[in-house]
Amino acid sequence: MSDRRASAAALLRVVAAGTCWGLAAVWAKVAFEHGVAPVRLAEARVLIALVVLFAILWWWRREQLRLPRGALAALVAFGLCVAGVNGTYYVAIDRLPVGVAVSIQFTAPVILLALAALRWRGAGGPGRLAWAAAALTLTGAILVSRAAEGLHGVDRLGLLAAAASAFLFAGYLLSAGAAGRRGVPAATVLLWGFVVALVAWSVVAPWWSWPYSVLNQPKVAISVLAVGLVGTLVPFFLAVGAVRVLSPATAGIAASVEPPAAAFLAWVFLGQHLTAVQIVGGALVVMGVILAHRTAALSPEALSVEASP
Repeated sequence: MSDRRASAAALLRVVAAGTCWGLAAVWAKVAFEHGVAPVRLAEARVLIALVVLFAILWWWRREQLRLPRGALAALVAFGLCVAGVNGTYYVAIDRLPVGVAVSIQFTAPVILLALAALRWRGAGGPGRLAWAAAALTLTGAILVSRAAEGLHGVDRLGLLAAAASAFLFAGYLLSAGAAGRRGVPAATVLLWGFVVALVAWSVVAPWWSWPYSVLNQPKVAISVLAVGLVGTLVPFFLAVGAVRVLSPATAGIAASVEPPAAAFLAWVFLGQHLTAVQIVGGALVVMGVILAHRTAALSPEALSVEASP
């Protein structure tokens, strides 16, 4: 497969991952409304994804269960970022209007582009197309999530949590890419990353205090399970596989399809109205992803934070 076709396929995987995350937001809302605290849902989604992934690998690719040599630091970093990005994001949307939290989180591609620019300092750094793609997707995310409407009286802790989620999202993409460049299979990266994330959550929020009684409601049980599988295992697998081909910055730009996907799915399944401004925002995100594809095809190494000049 040519580099252009490989980057296009990887970009589509990230777009599919962003759509899955958007769908997970719909299910998460159902769980929140029926007594599952945001932090508890973040904890449960990791456990569900880990159990299912372990069972699949045990049956199909048992050799990928082994902890690879030389990649422990990257896997630990990835796992902590997985736990942290979900937890901080859920705290942010609990204390801020969702649009504000989403928009701040999707500054991650801009953070990655800035890191790449500092790393290369000059001719090898991100070009105008990369910055334009990031600007379009960020603007689109702000419009789709209607962030401007929620800026009055924002909560400081919520702002800190949202900012942390942006940096952790960037760290998640960087650490997944680092593990991939060491030859670690995507499924192995996920498995051990989920193990680290689960250990971290078990310390922060012990399992004996999890609100198991809410799972007696079929709607809640299905929602939690769906967030763990369709909203965690599938999209994380797609994204981790994609950053083996794409730079973290390009992957982050493509992942910006999550806000318009969530808005569209909320319109379909929850009856939430889409405004003209949100539709324009969705179009800007699509334009940004197309530009990201051109950037990845023209110069994929220019957006890499870790590549050597």
